[in-house]
Amino acid sequence: LYHFTKLIVMSGGQMRRLSIALEALTRPDNLYLDEPTSGLDAESALQVLYFLKRYVRAAPHRRVILTIHQPSSFIWKQIDNIVLLAKGKLMYQGPRSHMESFFEYAGYPTPAEYNPADHYVTVVNDDFGHHAMSVDEWGEKFIEFEEKNTEGHGGNRRPSGSYKHRSNWINSRKKDKIETQRAGPVQATAELTKRYFRNLFFNPGILGTRIAMYSMLALMVGSLFWDLGNRHDFASIQSRTAILFYCVAFFIFMSIAVLPFTVMEKSIVDKEVRNSYYHPAIYQVAQGIASIPGTAILSFLVTLVIITLTKLKEPLWYFITMFLSLLCGEALAQLVSHIVPHFVIGMAIVAGLYGFFMLFMGFMLVPSEFPDWLSWTYYVGMQTYSWRVFMYTEFCCDDEQVWGDDENSTFKTGTDVLEFYEIENVNRGSDLIVLICYCLFIHTMSCVVLHLRYTMFRSKIGEIEETKSEPAPETAPETALETAPDAVQDAKSSNKTSLKGYS
Repeated sequence: LYHFTKLIVMSGGQMRRLSIALEALTRPDNLYLDEPTSGLDAESALQVLYFLKRYVRAAPHRRVILTIHQPSSFIWKQIDNIVLLAKGKLMYQGPRSHMESFFEYAGYPTPAEYNPADHYVTVVNDDFGHHAMSVDEWGEKFIEFEEKNTEGHGGNRRPSGSYKHRSNWINSRKKDKIETQRAGPVQATAELTKRYFRNLFFNPGILGTRIAMYSMLALMVGSLFWDLGNRHDFASIQSRTAILFYCVAFFIFMSIAVLPFTVMEKSIVDKEVRNSYYHPAIYQVAQGIASIPGTAILSFLVTLVIITLTKLKEPLWYFITMFLSLLCGEALAQLVSHIVPHFVIGMAIVAGLYGFFMLFMGFMLVPSEFPDWLSWTYYVGMQTYSWRVFMYTEFCCDDEQVWGDDENSTFKTGTDVLEFYEIENVNRGSDLIVLICYCLFIHTMSCVVLHLRYTMFRSKIGEIEETKSEPAPETAPETALETAPDAVQDAKSSNKTSLKGYS
């Protein structure tokens, strides 16, 4: 049990390292990381920096840009170039190896046995104490330092913060460019499907709970209607229509259980799709494929239990109809999950849709009695076609069987029952094809919704994610790694004291 728990539960540090590995998989030239060592112990943090250093040196033109709080002395030595900011003012920009020269020039050398990063951030930060030099004076001192160095080299040396100077060591390396390649649609679909099944394996409760629910309810139905198939009185007709309505209505309704898990996975999919790991339609295709085994298992269990206990007719037709119905139900839950921000809202919407479908499926009111302006509703719900196939399978093609227990019975044959519900001319094969098309249509709509979500409304997703993240305290010092001089302009709106640099 201990080892199984270790497999499926990852610590915060492991999750952080995994996220770095996922970003590095596509080998971007510019790798941006936000506090990659936060929450890690000293050794783990150092190993992360070693990995990033190797990543940068593995191919030309690569940069790692990251923010980092309170780097240790070992981590500090892994940084190549620094930008130091305080209240939006530039305190220093250039190689880390030249930084001590600037602070010696300013009269604030790093004390012996003191972490340079801590010292640099402390002396320029006047938020919490009085310092001999203000932020503006530090900025003027750096300009003076740069001008002095430039003059000292005959005016030929460019400022230490220039992009060219900072990236010479990268461009000088003679290494071949590493070609990157995204997974194709087939491979991406296969990997996403494999990941879904891994989730089921490591979280057996996702499918196990549904199996327990379906099996328990099927046992209850079978116990209540024990040996129903061998009875042909009027009460048995009512019992048959009731049990078939229940199986269509409630077992499909319970497919709503997949919705929370799909919504919970949305944040992962957002990250992967926005990083162009795969097209959003690929994710939906994988979801559709992955749902097939689970729905097949549930349909088989329900068919086995109910048909065995009740002795209803033609279990194969029952299984196929239940299987296709559950596929449609799960597809609808997935579609709604792509639209709603929270699974509670999604469950309410799906429940409302199922209530609508059940009301107009022809059991409570036959189609001819619908108001003219509502006649179209009979053909909208998936439950209509499932119930028609169940009913036709149970009552058709056996006119020699006498139904009812007296001469005044409303129904003499199974055909009379079908005529009463206006489904005597149903073609079971056609209705099953409708269910297949229904499922494919819903999956297609899901692909369209995902495509719109990540194209037309892509900026909206970013805004939502930014509002969910907690803003950092304005007074907290921050140490960071950065690459281009443009980062200085981006950071000037900040009131924090920062170290920014790049590898």
